[in-house]
Amino acid sequence: MKTHHILIVAALSLLGAATGLHAADAMPGHAHASALTDAQKQFLSGYEAVRAALAADDLAAAKTAAAALAGSPAAAALTKAQSLDAARGSFKKLSSQAVQLANGQRGYHVAYCPMADSDWVQTTKTIGNPYLGRQMSACGDIKN
Repeated sequence: MKTHHILIVAALSLLGAATGLHAADAMPGHAHASALTDAQKQFLSGYEAVRAALAADDLAAAKTAAAALAGSPAAAALTKAQSLDAARGSFKKLSSQAVQLANGQRGYHVAYCPMADSDWVQTTKTIGNPYLGRQMSACGDIKN
């Protein structure tokens, strides 16, 4: 029986080597993660500008940056926001798309704020919380 198990493990190992499949290939952040398209990179760049503006409590800059994200209903809503709270509500919707794109990509970090119960993407590991702004700019943790 023990020999039978060893043969099965050996056969599965050889099969994995022959097909080139490795457990690390399926892991987020691995070199084999899908590369972002130019349009996706442009979206994330614009998103980062919105995030930085909200982290600085700068509604005008957030609205200007959101205007560059054509085609996104959440960005369009953010451009019409009359307050930081309204802009941050639209930003939550924008963040769900950004997290899906950036998760596992080099140079992007997904962060989470427990007080806002929300994720966002940023390009540095130093927390710059867009949901709480300057009041609590360091609130949150990098998830990946």
